[in-house]
Amino acid sequence: MSNSASISTPADPHIRLLKSPPEHQADQMNQQRYQSAVGSLMFAMIGTRPDIAFAVSAVSQHNTNPGETHWTAVRRIFRYLSGTRNLGLNYGSGPCGGYTDADWGAGEDRRSIGGYVFMINGGAVSWTSKKQHSVALSSTEAEYMALTQGVKEGLWLRELQGDLGAFRHQEEIKKIQCDNQGAIALTRNPEYHARTKHIDIQFHFVRQHVESDAIQLVYCPTHQMTADIFTKPLPRPQFTKHVIGLGMWESPPSQHENDKFRKLEIGD
Repeated sequence: MSNSASISTPADPHIRLLKSPPEHQADQMNQQRYQSAVGSLMFAMIGTRPDIAFAVSAVSQHNTNPGETHWTAVRRIFRYLSGTRNLGLNYGSGPCGGYTDADWGAGEDRRSIGGYVFMINGGAVSWTSKKQHSVALSSTEAEYMALTQGVKEGLWLRELQGDLGAFRHQEEIKKIQCDNQGAIALTRNPEYHARTKHIDIQFHFVRQHVESDAIQLVYCPTHQMTADIFTKPLPRPQFTKHVIGLGMWESPPSQHENDKFRKLEIGD
């Protein structure tokens, strides 16, 4: 794949990866090759490439029985990486804080995809893209469960900064942005909601930390939600915008690329 043609996004927004039919069984060699390829991609994603987090999460769900469609999706990620070898995280001056988002009922089993990212000095320091453990009954519940995971990560980051004596960004990192007003309202309403009884423990967990001011929730318009890149495959303009939002640039960034990115941001 080192000489393959590059592509602008790691996942095709028009293709949904489904489980291979029961009668299809990948041979042992192909399965091992597939798992090896996905493992290599996961190594890059966990370390320095949050832009491929959703795509890698999607293909990793088919490790036990990959089909041709899944192999094509894996090769597409390698093609994307081949064309963005100099793209990396950059830290300097920029926003601090967290973003959480969810794509309701996006999975084949109707479980939602949740994701979060935390920024320090304009660059991503912690991120995830993961299928939720239970089926959400509404988009508000899906967003709320994603918010719960983000709150736990935000609290951990604040504790880590305190242990390291790095108190400069503690107040900024506690701000978590969410694009669902209903999910934010759930954390501020002390009344019991029967429709959310199955997430009651998580509900009280988040509300407790909001009330104690350990976490501050801020509404973020959907088109500015950086964590959207962790929940679904996006068209190129949106994908590029959120890659910039993660603090990822060509190293060193060319003036042409900087001008192109600024036009995208101004256009949105």
